[in-house]
Amino acid sequence: MFKQLLEAWRGESFLSNIVAEFIDMLKIDLWMVEKAIESLKEKDKAEAIKSELYAEDKSVNKKEQEIRRKLVEHLSINPREDFVACLVFMSIVKDAERIGDYAKNVFELNSIIKDGVDDDFGILIMSLVNQVKTDLEEVISAFEGSDYEKAKEIMIRHKDISKQVESLLRSLAARKDFSSDKIVGYTLFLRYLKRISSHTANVASAIVNPLEKIDFAIEGELH
Repeated sequence: MFKQLLEAWRGESFLSNIVAEFIDMLKIDLWMVEKAIESLKEKDKAEAIKSELYAEDKSVNKKEQEIRRKLVEHLSINPREDFVACLVFMSIVKDAERIGDYAKNVFELNSIIKDGVDDDFGILIMSLVNQVKTDLEEVISAFEGSDYEKAKEIMIRHKDISKQVESLLRSLAARKDFSSDKIVGYTLFLRYLKRISSHTANVASAIVNPLEKIDFAIEGELH
């Protein structure tokens, strides 16, 4: 249903603006994730990135509040218009805000992972990073094109990412050659990546699932 609503909204000024603002939030999220990862790989850039990354996080928070305010105002004036779609956006705009929060959390790992992420285990995590970033790029494209199949693929890949995270965590627990700060840092890194993937899949679920199943991106079978 939401796919059809998105397509219908393209021609309506107010609602097409909501779609555009939401996509803009996701694009800022992607930028934040990319910069947070860059700061871990090239630690000399962390300080230069910090102020802009924190400013963009505030921008995402402000956009969430603005979108919710506009949706409430729209429903108060037109309570029977676009009710389902407004409820969907009320839900997924929080997912977009949380992606920004987790990107900031990844950046803050600079204070824990002090000697970089270029060891053998860090390389494995970076492979997972690429998958998470690709899905975030894809969910933006899926929303822009109301692409059901692309959204479904993102939800399916999230299941695989979750399994990879849990496998890597088990491997990490067995490492005896890492310092305690690296163990803690890598554990948090993996958890944050899984949460970014989860919120990305939740956004994709808005295109695929009926209203009552949004945010249940990994339950049951997808057809």
